[in-house]
Amino acid sequence: MITIKEIANMLNVSTTTVSNVIHGKTKEVSPANVERIQKVLEEYDYMPNINARNLASKRSKIIGMVVKVNGRENPFKDQFFGELLGAVEDRVRSRGYNLMVYALNDVRQVQKFILSWNMDGLVTCGFVEGEIAYLQERYKKPIVIIDDYDTNDLEYCINIRLEDKKAVYEMTKYVIGCGHKKIAFLADNNINLDHQRFLGFCQAMEEAGLSGGEENFLKIRPGNGGGQNNLEELYERSFAYTAIVCSSDYYASMLLNTLQDRGRKIPDEISITGFDDVEYASLVRPALTTVRQDIQEKGQVAVDMLVKMLEGKPEDAETLVVLPTQMIIRDSVKKINN
Repeated sequence: MITIKEIANMLNVSTTTVSNVIHGKTKEVSPANVERIQKVLEEYDYMPNINARNLASKRSKIIGMVVKVNGRENPFKDQFFGELLGAVEDRVRSRGYNLMVYALNDVRQVQKFILSWNMDGLVTCGFVEGEIAYLQERYKKPIVIIDDYDTNDLEYCINIRLEDKKAVYEMTKYVIGCGHKKIAFLADNNINLDHQRFLGFCQAMEEAGLSGGEENFLKIRPGNGGGQNNLEELYERSFAYTAIVCSSDYYASMLLNTLQDRGRKIPDEISITGFDDVEYASLVRPALTTVRQDIQEKGQVAVDMLVKMLEGKPEDAETLVVLPTQMIIRDSVKKINN
């Protein structure tokens, strides 16, 4: 590959002039020289040595996205994570950085990954209580945390989340308003994000004088086959309810298909709601009533906040960003007589 020095000698200009053109700093370079240098760069398919540039600046220009699997074989089967990853990657690239993605089950696995690549900053998703604090102790650079509830006081950290409790509270009130009294909440855990959503469910149930405690928490187990190991159990338990409020569209769609495959009619016999409003929420039949969040915006805001910290503008970065939600009414909830 041709070098900057060789190009400079070829065109009888300084190496600084060539370097300025390569990096887009053309204000002090004559238009004629810009044109000559760019022509040579194109002719020789010149590619800048990113590693050398990063070594000189002591920056890798790499942002890591770390996704906690939490027992799932592949979290990106859930369209929420796929959309979030796409939004983060697009924004990272547009801000002049490169993205590396790592999915893990154990937070201790991440230390070697982030330190080996000297990442400038991290975006995390799916971490639960105490795990971000463990990571922060070992990684003293900026972190933007998506959907975590125990990290408000950590240094160099920004939280991006929703009004999760309020969103599920309003959805549960809607289901109750449709005449349902025997309602369950379904999630794969009762900590962190899903705990907040469960609290919203319980609040709405208690305000209506209905039972909304742990006895009405249905746990779907992720893992082999995406939770296939207890779908039969959920089918049997579904007969105790007229509606189930789910923590995600992924699980709502899985439950909807499981019940319909076994002969239950939705929403005539049992109603189901989701959370996220990913694309397939409107494609399943019946189409899901759900809570919409702007996943694209969540990913973009996460990257923007991280870049502000990386570029030395922490005063412009909020420590907590709470994004809005919207209830989307479709066909999966039936209005019944009281």
